[in-house]
Amino acid sequence: MKPQDVEVWERFIKTYPNAYEEVAYDVAVGEGAPVPAGTPENIAADFKLLTQRKIDVVGFSKGEVHVIEVKPIASFTALGQVLGYTKLYLKTAGAGAAAQPVIIAGKLGTDMEHPINEFGVKIIIV
Repeated sequence: MKPQDVEVWERFIKTYPNAYEEVAYDVAVGEGAPVPAGTPENIAADFKLLTQRKIDVVGFSKGEVHVIEVKPIASFTALGQVLGYTKLYLKTAGAGAAAQPVIIAGKLGTDMEHPINEFGVKIIIV
């Protein structure tokens, strides 16, 4: 997370200190970039990890999993990221997994309420 994202996350934690029983930060999902041929195995694993997509926060509480994108402004960028990252998380988690996409933001961007609701994304403004 960028410093402005961290500020939003810290406000969320102060406002909702018991929202999650456990969280994971910078959760790597997706395949990452192709590893160049001839790359030593120990470097290949690091290369993959560095080039995978990173979910800001995955929150776990009461049997629910939330894939969370944290932004100062809930924009179309945040919406696209959280939807894509949720799909990648589910692919990584395997059959039977479920997750709710969530955007935690400082404010709601222009024209965002309808698209966020249409895609079933939970929005929390702090």
